[in-house]
Amino acid sequence: MSLFEDDVISVLRGRGAVYAFLGRIYEREVDEGLLRELVNRKALFLKFEAMDGVDASIKEGFRELHDYLAGVSEDRTSEVLLELAMDYASLFLGVRYAYSRRGIAHPSESVYMTGYMCQEVLDQISGIYLEAGLTKNSNFREPEDHISLEMHFMAHMCRASEEALKRGDLEVLDKHVKVQERFLREHLLKWALRLAGDIIENAETPFYRAVGKITKGLLSSEEEAINQLMEVLKNMRGAQK
Repeated sequence: MSLFEDDVISVLRGRGAVYAFLGRIYEREVDEGLLRELVNRKALFLKFEAMDGVDASIKEGFRELHDYLAGVSEDRTSEVLLELAMDYASLFLGVRYAYSRRGIAHPSESVYMTGYMCQEVLDQISGIYLEAGLTKNSNFREPEDHISLEMHFMAHMCRASEEALKRGDLEVLDKHVKVQERFLREHLLKWALRLAGDIIENAETPFYRAVGKITKGLLSSEEEAINQLMEVLKNMRGAQK
């Protein structure tokens, strides 16, 4: 495998890792196992500072996440878990919105786009997942257009792209990257930047405020990142002819 292909894999893997991280954070409350894992691996978050081409909001978000986790001692674990659970419920389960009509009604595309759960949007996104060979886990009660599932979908497509490149299947790789570009343009960019802004504005913990910044930074830089991947892939396919 050439250095050129190694660079592409590095980009795909990095993007996929951030999408997967956000997918899990949005999926449900932080439990003890995840909190311990994040605390143990918090030093990795500082590595974004030294990376060229990484959006400033991503760097800031991961730095703030590191600083928050650095203050989580063993004797504060229960306190922190409760603090995070309350903030998660306030932000993503509509608790604050139900009481004060402030904050986030529901972290899903159709609610942000139409003000209510729209079956047409759910059917459209379900179709996209099915084309990629994915179905929603029956244990996950939220709709198909929930931010967690949309993030997990992009993470899956990044992994599928990496696997296609390793096999040398540039045709399938091209298809996977185009799916990412379309999903970003037709779905995530239409609503999730607003969600990120609402998280930053309404979060009561530095943890979720940092998550909002990471989301904002990722989505703000994704269009350029995918366009660059598409250009690199075009050159790779041209070199094969």
